[in-house]
Amino acid sequence: MSRAPLTGWKLAWHALTFVLVVALLMAPALWNGYPLVYYDSEDYVEMAFTFEPIIWRIMTYGVFCTIGRVFGTLWAIPLVHAILVTWILHEAVMGFIGRWRHMVFLGVGLAVALFTGLPWVASQILADVFAGTAVLGVAVLAFGEGLQPWRRFAVAVITAVSICLHMSHVAVAAGLLIVMILIWVLSRVLRRMPRPRMLAACLSLIGGILLVPATHYALIGRAVFSESGQVLQLALFVQNGIAKMYLDEVCPAGADLEMCEHKDELPRTADEFLWGDSPFDEMGGWKAMHDESGRIVAGAIRRFPQEVATAAAINFVEQLDAIESGEDLVPMTWHFVKTMLRRYPDEFKEFRYARQQRRPPINFKPINDFQVPINQAAQLVTLGLLALAWKRRDRTTTGLALVVIMALVGNAIVCGALSNPHDRYQNRMVWLALFTAVVGAVRLDQRFAGQRRVTIVAENKALAEEAAATQSQGSAGGAS
Repeated sequence: MSRAPLTGWKLAWHALTFVLVVALLMAPALWNGYPLVYYDSEDYVEMAFTFEPIIWRIMTYGVFCTIGRVFGTLWAIPLVHAILVTWILHEAVMGFIGRWRHMVFLGVGLAVALFTGLPWVASQILADVFAGTAVLGVAVLAFGEGLQPWRRFAVAVITAVSICLHMSHVAVAAGLLIVMILIWVLSRVLRRMPRPRMLAACLSLIGGILLVPATHYALIGRAVFSESGQVLQLALFVQNGIAKMYLDEVCPAGADLEMCEHKDELPRTADEFLWGDSPFDEMGGWKAMHDESGRIVAGAIRRFPQEVATAAAINFVEQLDAIESGEDLVPMTWHFVKTMLRRYPDEFKEFRYARQQRRPPINFKPINDFQVPINQAAQLVTLGLLALAWKRRDRTTTGLALVVIMALVGNAIVCGALSNPHDRYQNRMVWLALFTAVVGAVRLDQRFAGQRRVTIVAENKALAEEAAATQSQGSAGGAS
């Protein structure tokens, strides 16, 4: 059933709360004095002007960054981030909550703004903010109730765009597509299992995934997802020592590999291998090492399957627990400067004197000391909420919790087990656990209150009938 359209003061109140949540999500950028910049930001801003590929990036977020070019300011990008995230939050509350939705929306906005790192993610020139938006959008399309068709269409579009902006989002979306199909199949045999609305959710997932090769084909004539995946996997194998183990075995036997000459010079971490003082550039870099990386990775998996699986499991667990805010949000006085001067010269003064560029750097320790325990607790609460919702046959809450839990696990697999664990990868999605905990608790409370009202009405009706019967018997006795 569709919700009644908002009018009058209710519409004004909703608009006010929407603007307030947008402002809360932009608060770090406003406090900083300029949008926050990460190491990757430079590549995406440049792509918005040149539309030339950078082999270690996908081009979709570079296209998204043309928003800044169109409006002539990088401020437009975190503003659009905040608006789109707030839109999905709003529609999620509208789809999952039955009563007092405007108050719950404001409460959820305040909760994720104060108790999670979402505002810091939204304030960066980076696609990370859309990792959680994509997941929540899928949950709304699959299990949300009462949204008008045009609003569901808007959620589907935002979700598809969110998916296509980073390859890790694409990988998690592919996993969610499988999860949605499994939930639908199980719902045919388990009465407590929620039955998702598959059409919009699956179209959004598939559309978001296919937008990546479609964008690349339109811009560079090649319908590819990424041309750097094998190199990134090799870098992870360098970090966990598997690459060295493999090279030590095959190189003495005469393997035709460029890395054989440098196997004793490999650094300790993946980041050092790709970006630091390592033999990677000497061997030809990303393009030259693409095919050889694939050969080494495939060969290492065949020879050391147990070691590969063990390392993946360790990285997965490490990634699940890596949820701190502020990773590498350091002064960029040496980085991004040329891009600012070339692309946004009128804003260089704002960038140069922003708090991020000052010494000492922004101190995230007090923020993490406060927020990390809350987010760890929220993940545990979400697990408990799933069990409780299952027991109480609340299929909507069960569906929401399942999607969020599977997405958090899938993200840790993609970014930890298959890539290189970093705090920012899990931090960008962990706010979904707090959202689910708050919304699920409100739903269960409202269901309990509704059941209690039904019980009270039934009891009052029974008492009234009993009183009427007693009165009728008294009247009959008096007449006799």
